[in-house]
Formats: sequence, C-alpha cells, structure tokens
Amino acid sequence: MNHVSEITKIRRRVFTEVARLHWQGKLSEEIDNLPEKLVEQHQQRYRCCEYKEKAIYAERIKLAMGLSLTAENHKKPLGTLTEKALKFENDTKSQIEVIDIACDQCPINKFFVTNACRNCLVHSCQQSCPKGAISIVQNQAYIDQNRCVECGLCKKSCRYGAILEIHRPCEQSCGVKAIKSGEDRKAVIDHNKCVDCGACVISCPFGAISDRSQFLKVITLLKSKSRVVALVAPSIIGQFGQKEDPRSIFAALEQLGFAKTVEVAVGADIIAIAEGEEYLKRVPGEIPFLTSSCCPAFVKVVKDNFKDLEKNISSCVSPMAATASMLKEWDPEVKTVFIGPCMAKKREALEAGCIDAVLTYEELAALFVAVGINVSGIETMKEDEAQASAHGQGFASSGGVTQALLASLPEEKRSHVKPLKAEGLLECTQVLGKLAKGEITATFLEGMGCQGGCLGGPGVLVDSRLTKKFLYTRCSKQGMISCLENPRAREIISRHPHYLHRNNDKESGDV
Repeated sequence: MNHVSEITKIRRRVFTEVARLHWQGKLSEEIDNLPEKLVEQHQQRYRCCEYKEKAIYAERIKLAMGLSLTAENHKKPLGTLTEKALKFENDTKSQIEVIDIACDQCPINKFFVTNACRNCLVHSCQQSCPKGAISIVQNQAYIDQNRCVECGLCKKSCRYGAILEIHRPCEQSCGVKAIKSGEDRKAVIDHNKCVDCGACVISCPFGAISDRSQFLKVITLLKSKSRVVALVAPSIIGQFGQKEDPRSIFAALEQLGFAKTVEVAVGADIIAIAEGEEYLKRVPGEIPFLTSSCCPAFVKVVKDNFKDLEKNISSCVSPMAATASMLKEWDPEVKTVFIGPCMAKKREALEAGCIDAVLTYEELAALFVAVGINVSGIETMKEDEAQASAHGQGFASSGGVTQALLASLPEEKRSHVKPLKAEGLLECTQVLGKLAKGEITATFLEGMGCQGGCLGGPGVLVDSRLTKKFLYTRCSKQGMISCLENPRAREIISRHPHYLHRNNDKESGDV
C-alpha cells in the first residue's frame, strides 16, 4: 500500500498543483495551463503522445476539483469548470469514477489454453463452447478470441485444468462485482453496486480509476472566517513520519488553519459503549447476531446485497458521525472536516449532513506540500495527551471494534459473545452469505471493507503492517485502556443519546 508507484506520483502531483493554485487564488486563471505544465514537468511518456497525456491529466484535474466525468464536463475547458467546482454541490452518488481515456482496455485474453492440454478424445472444452470458438490446432485446443464471449464453460469442463482464467485487475479487486468490461473492453462501474471502497483505484495498473476530491472545499473553508475543526481518524498514526504520537500532525493542521483537532477515537469510545448497550438489548432475544456499523462500505454491502440481514446492522452511527454531531450540537456554526484513509467516507459525509468535507491522508499530504508545511520538521513541546482510550484508538485495526465492544460489556456477559470478523469486501460477502444461510454462527460480526481494517484503506500513505505497530505502541502508553474509562464518552452518552443512532428510514450512508 505504501509503494510509491508512478501512478501514485502522478495522483499526488495533480493534487498538489490544483491545491496550490486554489490556495494562491489562481485556480480560474491558471488551471487551463496545468495539463501542459504537468506534462512538461514529467518527461517520461506512458501514452502514445503528449496530447493524450494532456487529455488524461485534464480528466484527473477535474476529479481533483471534485467534478464528475460527465459528457457535459468533458467538453468544457478547465477554466470554465472552476465556477461549477467551487459551488460544491452535494452529489451523493458514487465517488469513484473511470477515466475513460486512461483505460487501457486490458487487451488480455481472459481464457487461454496452456501446455497442459493433452488433446484428449473427449474434447469437453470444444463441446461446451456455445460459440464454437474452440478448435484443435497442432494437437492442442485453441481458442478463437474473436468468437470467445468469456463465459468460462471451457475452463469448467476441462478435466486437466489446462485452461486458465486471467482476471483484469480492477474486476478482480472488486468484492461486490461492481466493475466489469464494456463492449469496448473499457472498465465500467455499476454505481448501483459500487460501495466506494476504493480497491479498484489502487489496483488499476494504469491509474484509470480515481475518486473525486473535496480539498477545494476544505481550502475554501480554511480561507473563510469559519471555525474549522479537523476530525482525525485513529489510523493517522505513522502516516506522516515514523512516530507513534500525532502531536506534529496536529500542530501542522493548526498551521494549515484548523482551529482545533479532535480525535475521532473519542467518537469510537462513545459508539463502543452505545453498541455494547444495543448488543445486550437485542442479542439474542430480538436478533441472533449484531453487526458493526462503523465502515460505510460494509454497511452498504449488507443493505444492497443481504436485505434480510439489514435489521442486524447496529443502529449506531459511525464514530465520524458521532464526533461531528457532538461538535455541531455544541456549536452549530462550526465546520467539520474528517481526515482519514477512506474514500467511502466521502459519500457517507455527504449523506449524513454533519460533516462538511472529507480528506484522505494522501490528499492532506498534497495540501501540506502545496502550502509548504513540513510535518517532520515540526517540534512540539506538549505531551501526547490522548483524547480517547486505547480501545477507541484500536478501532483503526481489524479486530479493534470487537475488542472495544467486549470491553464495554459487563464481565459476566463477555464469555457469551461469539465474535466473528471479516476484512475486505470479498470476505465480508462470503461471511454474510454463510450467516444468512445458517452455515456458520456468531453473535457479533465486525465487518471491515479493507484488509487490515482502516489502517489498510486506499487513502493511506504507509503500509498497514508498519502503522499497526505504531498504533499498538501508542495504545500501550494510554492512560485509559477501556472505553468505559473515558469520562467524556460516558457523559456524552448520558446527556446526548439522540444523535448516536441512525434514523432507520435513511439510506446506508447515514452510518
């Protein structure tokens, strides 16, 4: 995840330059020249010509400005589109889009015959093909790719396993099968299925899939007179330098213009307690098992694909929403910006209404570079006074939600909990399917859309195997271990319980 590929460099270069222009107030007047500038800066060519390079950069810039790659936007110059981009119209559809011109159409044959073919007498591959695409050439099966419709029947029928199936990277990465190849072999996203997990974004070798950014809105808020608060996810540990405390990051955010930084782990403490109370109330009397609700991608998977299990989703909002709602209740005029590893949080924030904008760590890093802030060079004298418990911080790692839930329960009740965790959407769908059929049993399911939990999100800067160590180091130094030890969390639950639970009539984004 932390491998800095050419695609990563290009993404960050676009983010940085667009952010710099808007920060300097030159977006409208200089944005049209940016594609050419970026091509000149980066001498290495990956496309057929510089004109295609510029066209792809232009599409990346539109996404960086938060615009959708519609046919209407495709025809307009970037300078003309800045006015539309700066209106920040709430668009709650999928935040992940295909850069059509950048898609290589993956000209790979999905099925091909290997040397393991024995030219058997049965020729089951030939018999199974509905299009007559298989013939015998030089004592071996041969697939006519012009006739092949990639149904896979030949592979299934071959008793030697001599026919291999090659998956396109974007399709293979999608755990909900929301992406496929169109008639022209270019990637097409089914936005009715897409849950914005971002797996396809980091898997495409051509960088042809990306998400829409919201950092123009963040910059606008920071340069306004509004009081802007940063809501920082616990997975930020280790993202900006190999440190187990976030003091320098918080100081950098203050230099950027944020009035205050609040750890979302506080919201995690609150939700862990509230979810524990819900578990005791509903399991097993009302439902056989409860699922976590902190990951918007996982929640959308359940609601879109397992309607019968929707009632099993915890009614609690996500820690992000709980923290933002808490701040909005105290100060209705405050502006909240969530900073985390997750692309799915962007749609959740738009639908929830209590979060004004979302930044990934990658986007925040680009913003720091654009403004000239060196996080590693910032020295802080303050002690690392965590606002949350170790269990609240642990929400960032797979298994952390379960650990926090167990800690919130009375000791005599913990042994009755049968927890199960699933990480990555493919595993989530498999586990949910087995639970729905009764093939496995559990009383609590922790579902995470990314491998390793939030630490493995698509917007991280550092490999989760490393940041997990930093997270555990910080957690081991915390004065508060259990969420129940956080007096602030207990007070908020007793005084403001109304914003801790979803309105079940709302859509899956309100989590």
